[in-house]
Amino acid sequence: MRKGIRLTSWLLILIILMIALAIIDLNTGDMKITPSEIINLLLGNGNYSQSIVIFDFRMPRIVITLIVGFSLAIAGSVIQTTTQNPMADTSFLGINSGAGIAVMLFIALVKNQDANIYLLPILALLGALISTALVFIFSYKRNSGITPNRLLLTGVALSGCFSSIMVLLTLKLSPDNYQFVMNWLTGSIWGTSWEYILIALPWIIICTIIIFTKLTILDSFNLGDDAAQSLGISLKKERILLISLSVILAGVSVSISGGIGFIGLITPNLARRIIGYKHSKQLVLSGMLGSFLLLAADTIGQLISSSSEIPVGIIVALIGAPYFVYILTKSN
Repeated sequence: MRKGIRLTSWLLILIILMIALAIIDLNTGDMKITPSEIINLLLGNGNYSQSIVIFDFRMPRIVITLIVGFSLAIAGSVIQTTTQNPMADTSFLGINSGAGIAVMLFIALVKNQDANIYLLPILALLGALISTALVFIFSYKRNSGITPNRLLLTGVALSGCFSSIMVLLTLKLSPDNYQFVMNWLTGSIWGTSWEYILIALPWIIICTIIIFTKLTILDSFNLGDDAAQSLGISLKKERILLISLSVILAGVSVSISGGIGFIGLITPNLARRIIGYKHSKQLVLSGMLGSFLLLAADTIGQLISSSSEIPVGIIVALIGAPYFVYILTKSN
């Protein structure tokens, strides 16, 4: 009972903090809109220009930030559990770099980019899925199948290869496209419209629901492979399914937010320290922490410089890198 109350308390605190951050975020930018004016707009009052700024630009950005943070955190938590490595992250499986290659190829080769709003997220997801499939193929061994350590090491190696390919592809880009790609790779919330939300949300909802139906299986992974197999769980099948769902979550998120790292690394570790290893609670808290962290980073970036946007991925990296070093020093 105590842990249930504790989780409820944490969720309430995070919701209050996110509401406060959202109000601050709505008031960033060249046009200043006071909290009272924001409330009037939400009630259906206010002038037309303020309504356009809030409902067509700033509010979609906040919603995208929340769902991307939630998705990356859930994906990171599942990958850490299935690979049994608390320092695993979505970027270790080539998701970010695979999506980045797809984005760069599209921008470099396609002349008419008016259909970006529909094609770019889909191509980024396909790039993430293909790169992860290659990681699975190269990490497979006939006698032992796919082991967590081999999967992660292969992912790190192929991610480095994909990153080198992206450097070569930059030579094909015009200065304007190069600037867009660099912002995308550093994690810039660029899909700031309701259309991007409608494209991403069905994937995120379906994958999250399926993951939450696998809570018992995720808990069994914490016991180790031998114990999980003794319970009659098909490790190979469940590991591939869960990691594939995580790839889709992360790939869709990265497609509209750019190459944001560390969210999937930090939040599961924090959630486990706060609430424990039971996934029915840990996944919920991880997702909420991911939404809060990404919204906080986006708000900080806009407050630092309202004229030129600081990519949110840079702010997250400044927070996440020291915590990664801390986890590394404490880990065996």
